[in-house]
Amino acid sequence: MDALILAAGDGTRMGSSRPKILLTINGITLLEHHINALNALGIKNIYIVTGYKHQDIERFIKEKGYRNVFTVYNPDWKKGNAYSVIAGEKFLKRPFLLVMGDHYYQLSPLRPLVRIRADFMMVVDSNPRYVDVDEATKVRFEKGRVVEIGKGLKEFDAVDTGIFLLSPSIFPFIKNSIKDGAETWNDVKRLWIAKNPLPVYDINGALWYDVDTPEDFENLKRIIKEREIIKARDGIISKTLNRRISSWLSQHLVKTRITPNQITLISFVIALASAVFFGLGRRWSSIMGGLLIQISSIVDGCDGEIARLKGLSSAYGAWLDSVLDRWADAAVITGMAWGTYHQFGWIIWPLAMIALAGSLSVSYTETRYEALFRKPLNRSKEIPAKRDVRLFLFMLGGIFNLIPHAFLIVSTLSFAEVLRRLLLSTAEE
Repeated sequence: MDALILAAGDGTRMGSSRPKILLTINGITLLEHHINALNALGIKNIYIVTGYKHQDIERFIKEKGYRNVFTVYNPDWKKGNAYSVIAGEKFLKRPFLLVMGDHYYQLSPLRPLVRIRADFMMVVDSNPRYVDVDEATKVRFEKGRVVEIGKGLKEFDAVDTGIFLLSPSIFPFIKNSIKDGAETWNDVKRLWIAKNPLPVYDINGALWYDVDTPEDFENLKRIIKEREIIKARDGIISKTLNRRISSWLSQHLVKTRITPNQITLISFVIALASAVFFGLGRRWSSIMGGLLIQISSIVDGCDGEIARLKGLSSAYGAWLDSVLDRWADAAVITGMAWGTYHQFGWIIWPLAMIALAGSLSVSYTETRYEALFRKPLNRSKEIPAKRDVRLFLFMLGGIFNLIPHAFLIVSTLSFAEVLRRLLLSTAEE
């Protein structure tokens, strides 16, 4: 499957001297967001239809060195955007996604879409939570098919997200529509539903946004920062310390080609280095081990931030992060115990084992509960025992030579939190 991005307009309402698709939102351009998301969906070739200041877009793509991204100049870009769709005809020989260049969208709800085949399918949102519905193109459908489209509809079932699944067989219809005076894509859609069924694919409240004005632009930046970077599940250390640093770091990393999975591996390697320094058993190495494990904790927040900012979130990435986090925890606790065995004797090993069991139990009980019950855990009166808190305590233990105390505190907090979860879940059942 290929993709066609419409980016030929001059964006007069935005008042920008650059094409809208080159606007930077939290460190990444709209164009890069599209490319990252489409590549993550498995799209083979991406064609960008240009017009207004097309040289800027062409130069940007050349500088980035994308191998599967190509520009298509539309000499009729000042006319309706149906001409921009037609501009891609000679390149598109297989099913493709049509995407509006000035739209931002969440990747994950679109994954099943690329497995569908249809001559013409519209992606809609039946529960728009982020866009200005008054400004959106509204859609009314019956039995899963569109029957009416327009901004002025008073009764509607969803709004048009600006994403479409198409087959190359659509091009003759678009050409005939233009001959009949339908120069905009909305006009083409109306003519299509008058003669043919138009099925819909509903993303039902997922994040997407249409950037038309400077106000839209600023609002989208705020939404992304609040929704994509700051996580409601963050522990107290992440909220007060780690995220402040990781979000700043992510704003710089998002401009590079580094991937979320690479950041996950970097965080893991830092944690392993921490374990080695702890294991050396020297005062200075214990301090270094403590500092490194806190750095690993901060960097560990960047992989998810980058994934969400670049539109590269994936189930595999989340799973990899979870697996390596558990391995890192085991390595660090083992290193801490090994390095202090000569100082505290055999008692350090049962303390370490209990701390490790508590750490694993906190993570395991949360993931298993949500997988089985398909709902989040009750966080009422939650005890601070998340990984960010545990690693912060390990850092303090290393710096102040209080590793047994760190083990005891982590064990107490972890098992208390697991017990809280068990009691609340039992009461709910």
